[in-house]
Amino acid sequence: MARAAPARSGGEARPHLSFARLVRRFPDGVRALDDVSFDVPNGEFCVVLGRSGSGKTTLLRSVNGLTELDGGTVRLGETAMSRSTLRDIRRRVAMVHQSFDLVERASVAANVLSGGVAEAPAWRVMLGWYPADLRARACGVLHRVGLDEIHLPRRASALSGGQQQRVGIARALLLDPEVILADEPVASLDPAISREILTLLRDVARERGATVLCSLHQTDLARDFADRIVGMRHGRVVFDGPPARFDAAAEAALYGSADTQARPAPRLIEDRIYA
Repeated sequence: MARAAPARSGGEARPHLSFARLVRRFPDGVRALDDVSFDVPNGEFCVVLGRSGSGKTTLLRSVNGLTELDGGTVRLGETAMSRSTLRDIRRRVAMVHQSFDLVERASVAANVLSGGVAEAPAWRVMLGWYPADLRARACGVLHRVGLDEIHLPRRASALSGGQQQRVGIARALLLDPEVILADEPVASLDPAISREILTLLRDVARERGATVLCSLHQTDLARDFADRIVGMRHGRVVFDGPPARFDAAAEAALYGSADTQARPAPRLIEDRIYA
């Protein structure tokens, strides 16, 4: 059963995702994450903005343990990320990828059902014999993302980019996750399809009470779809606020020029948000 979406008025929603002083260093000493701390309330659609290399993908991958941290703590609700809790956390988190991450030679049905491997016995997964309830659930989520049973036997490679991303979202929804991580989910789509996909992602998340952490590089989409924008630069959070406060000056300071990027982030954004 889908979780009820949290009320958005009269008090703050409880933290659902918490990042506390995250650090991730590359072998050359560069910090992909440099003391990153913030909370994401339950049910929020939080967009992470920043240049390529700013730490957005590394941050998202820290939630499901795909990035090994050098310091800091990730929490999902009351559960802190650790080796002993990783399996539980991965059952509660799903990911939508930039490149769709589908098996192109496999059918749409097989790709969607692959999102349920955590609930199916290994031998069934190997043989492709998924339980009837999981198959019924796959049909339901596929319909919800705007596709129907005629697409089930088709190879993923036969679909358009927008349809492939709908399959990716259906796969992510299969086990009704608490958190959806969307890593540049519309980077390879045209503007009109991008808006369709983000509208779909936002709507299905709200229906299910899911929290969304979505990385984007299109500032116009962030302003239109986010409940909140977190701006990252050189592995640090330099903006954290509602879209209405992410104005032209904040955008210029976050992105700037290549020369500007080489210098420490200006105080402009930090002073306006954290003062």
